[in-house]
Amino acid sequence: KSGAKPKKPIIDPRDLKRYQRLRVRVFVGRDHLGQPVLFERLGHFLGSGNCDHFTEEEWIRFYIWDLERHFTEMRKASEECGKAITRFTYVADATGIYAGIMNRAVWRVIPLLKALVKAVEEHYPEIADKIVLFNVPRVASVFYRAVRTFLDPVTAEKIEIHSGVPMDVLEKIMPRSVIPREYGGSNDMYYPPPVTEA
Repeated sequence: KSGAKPKKPIIDPRDLKRYQRLRVRVFVGRDHLGQPVLFERLGHFLGSGNCDHFTEEEWIRFYIWDLERHFTEMRKASEECGKAITRFTYVADATGIYAGIMNRAVWRVIPLLKALVKAVEEHYPEIADKIVLFNVPRVASVFYRAVRTFLDPVTAEKIEIHSGVPMDVLEKIMPRSVIPREYGGSNDMYYPPPVTEA
């Protein structure tokens, strides 16, 4: 990438805790290739209006912190399996996006998503291997088309969209023991419930 990689941001621990409540993203285990698996409550974040609680600059700082966490997880995965791991699997639950489309909250997120994508593409390599979005209502296709216009084409091509929970697809990617129990797997790891701040 062209720009110099930004330094890991210094973030107030209280703000970081709040960020993690507002945008729930959890590494839940490894896929069949040994890559870290990240689950996110994406629909809730997009539809809740939570993006209004920090400035764009603050969200970018949090996201850079988050990306550094991805690299830490990939290093751990490399040590565990004895080979270089340079990718991760991303799985997102779109539950909550329908309400956000109806109350128009999702459209307020688009400028922030553009800024995050720009920051990532300038400073970080492409590290997502598989991208699975599930519980996506048909009405969300309009929002997705708007977002796809500013996604890296390579990233956009990786995205799979499912209307329900595609257990058959997920089990081809990762063991059932990695999938959170609420989606049909057997992983009892704490996966925080969504929070909406007024």
